[in-house]
Amino acid sequence: MNSHNNFYNYLKINKNLSYYTIRNYKNDLSDFLDFIGEKKISNINKITKLIIREYLSNLLKKNYKKKSITRKLSVIRSYLRYLKSQNIIDENHAELVHAPKNTKKLPEIIEKKEINKLLETPKFDTINGSRDRAILEIFYSTGIRVSEMHKININDVDYKEQNIKIIGKGSKNRVVLFGKKCQDAIKNYATYHRVKLISNLHNDKALFLNRYGSRLSVRSIQRLVKKYFLISGLGNNLHTHSLRHTFATHLIEEGADIKVVQDLLGHESPTTTQIYTNVSAKHTKEAYFKSHPKAKLDVK
Repeated sequence: MNSHNNFYNYLKINKNLSYYTIRNYKNDLSDFLDFIGEKKISNINKITKLIIREYLSNLLKKNYKKKSITRKLSVIRSYLRYLKSQNIIDENHAELVHAPKNTKKLPEIIEKKEINKLLETPKFDTINGSRDRAILEIFYSTGIRVSEMHKININDVDYKEQNIKIIGKGSKNRVVLFGKKCQDAIKNYATYHRVKLISNLHNDKALFLNRYGSRLSVRSIQRLVKKYFLISGLGNNLHTHSLRHTFATHLIEEGADIKVVQDLLGHESPTTTQIYTNVSAKHTKEAYFKSHPKAKLDVK
């Protein structure tokens, strides 16, 4: 079954998927191929609907989350779809298998007063503090993903137009906007502190650098954001994507059109963005029953 290596090349070249996305595909597909190996199935045409269902059932017994199982099934479908397009298999039986239903959990959002406290936590006048403040400001002002933050180059920022060029999923480009406060944070870091982190001024285009002058990694960005969540008293259950959720929800609460939010987030489908209208409605209901002196009902 060496065809999976060709599949990974296909994802990279034809689908323009990122290194991290392909790595996740490899992990999920390897798990399935190991299962197939244990079943002594050497002919890939013998992967039936029953085999795939047995694999999913096995994952449930191992207490995998339904969301993880759905993702793994999606990878199997993509792989078998590729094999069918190459005439390696006759049928893609994964298309006939349904994933376990997910109970849709609304994303966690951060209150506006808590956001202000979070953004003011990093020290503005230190090298790392100014960098981290700019990162937090960009996350909340633009709603970008952590992988997109990692890719920002110094020349991607347009101070005059107050926007940043972003390389999104599938190498699709878009432009996101930022306000005066975010602009001040980026300028402070880029003008006065970034130069102190650069080991070779002519070599590194990255906006956000580590102490060695190299591009700040995705994992490092995740760690530093987590650190400021803890310091500001927001707890340990939030992550970089929480700022993306918060950005979208606050925009909708202030009356932004869902199509505008969809474009800013880089969502292909409005259905993906629709969840934030549900979050906003729930948030409004909670605020009402918590704040109105005559509202004594429990919030469900």
